Amino acid sequence: MSIGLSNSVQQPLTVEQCRGARAMLGWSQDELAKAANVARQTVADFERGARIPIANNLTSMRQTLERAGIEFLSGNGIRLKGHS
Repeated sequence: MSIGLSNSVQQPLTVEQCRGARAMLGWSQDELAKAANVARQTVADFERGARIPIANNLTSMRQTLERAGIEFLSGNGIRLKGHS
């Protein structure tokens, strides 16, 4: 599931990237929610495809994951920064 953001420079955050990034970091949904300053239910609903968060919540989630060391690649790819 690909979710578009209003900022065309930034690639969309996908459900798969969100789940994968949390797994790479060893974060729970609650930890991501707290770090991104969004409700845990926002993360949970997004990851199970129940609803699409508003654009600023998606942006906050993505930026939080990036600050934690996740690099978003084209398509659904992700990796930890500094790893090939």
